[in-house]
Amino acid sequence: MVTITAISQAAEVSRAIAPAEAKSPEAKAPPAAPDKPGTGAPSRVPRRLLIPLAAVGAAATLVLATSAHWNTWVGAAAVQTTDNATVHAEMSRLSARVSGNVRRVLVRDFQRVKAGDLLMEIEPADYDATVVQAKASVAAAQATLDNLENQKAHQRAVISQAEAQRRSAIARELETRQELERQDQLLRGGVAGTKQRLEQATAAHDTAGAALAATEATIEAQRSQLEILNGDENLLRAKLRAGEADLTTALLRQGYTRIVTPFDGVVGERMVQEGNYVNVGTNLIAVVPLPNVYVVANYKETQLTHVTPGQPVDVTVDTFPGVVLRGSVERISPASGSTFALLPPDNATGNFTKVVQRIPVRIEFDPGQPLVERLRPGMSVVTHIKIAGEAS
Repeated sequence: MVTITAISQAAEVSRAIAPAEAKSPEAKAPPAAPDKPGTGAPSRVPRRLLIPLAAVGAAATLVLATSAHWNTWVGAAAVQTTDNATVHAEMSRLSARVSGNVRRVLVRDFQRVKAGDLLMEIEPADYDATVVQAKASVAAAQATLDNLENQKAHQRAVISQAEAQRRSAIARELETRQELERQDQLLRGGVAGTKQRLEQATAAHDTAGAALAATEATIEAQRSQLEILNGDENLLRAKLRAGEADLTTALLRQGYTRIVTPFDGVVGERMVQEGNYVNVGTNLIAVVPLPNVYVVANYKETQLTHVTPGQPVDVTVDTFPGVVLRGSVERISPASGSTFALLPPDNATGNFTKVVQRIPVRIEFDPGQPLVERLRPGMSVVTHIKIAGEAS
């Protein structure tokens, strides 16, 4: 721009001087005879070309000086402006988490919704049946576990009864042993008739000992059975936990048949209609969280020399000419826009051509501006970041 202005000014000067030269006495003089060859007279540049040449030289000098310090001048500007900016929002595309036919669609395009509103429903019959089956499996596992608890309680009672019998057998064995010892002493003392009683005492003692051994064996057997039941309990509890996990999964999948909006906003687009079959991952509906919008402005890298988060920003929207919205720089992208492209540039190969990169800058609107509620993602805006001062 500076070069074009300088050249145009030089052209105007040359046009202004040309008529004056035509009216001067020198202009009316007859042209001088051309120098003869070999006279050695030096050739002179016509005066009418001196001023344009001088203007072109001055313009070239100015262009060189400007190019050398252009980035410094741009970065030092008090206000950084760009029209490469648009309104954005954290739009959400809700997708199917289960497969099936779309049973109902309860909203229309561009309808305002609130968090938790039911948007559409996938046919839930198959998933309802899975829930019923999972509940039955959990109930059966719980009943088996309860029955096992009853068996364990019965087994503990059997062991207690056997232990009581053992105590009785121990007492009986002690009694018969004492009688046997008494009869043996009587027999040794020569008491008449003690031999027969000694034989009877010996038999009674042997019987009591056998009964005691039997009760000991019974107790060991019942305790072993209790250990088996304890092992079965661990297995049944594991099956119960697995059944409960299956039930939780079935309930989740049943809930996934109901598509609800996660936040307040406006329905942007419905991708399916009633009766359509959808697979897991199919996009169903888009919801825009209006009025929670912000601006992404793509500034040249040379403009961000002194741009920092928190600086005030004036935003003008093409849709609402003459209205200035206030905001502030919230964040600056960690990389240029081309870095996140599907095919990022590779300057290590081929011929290199330097291109000024653009860095996205996120701008948030200040609260208390009713017009922000009318902004829509995709609207074109112009942003002015105030480097040197606060917003007025």
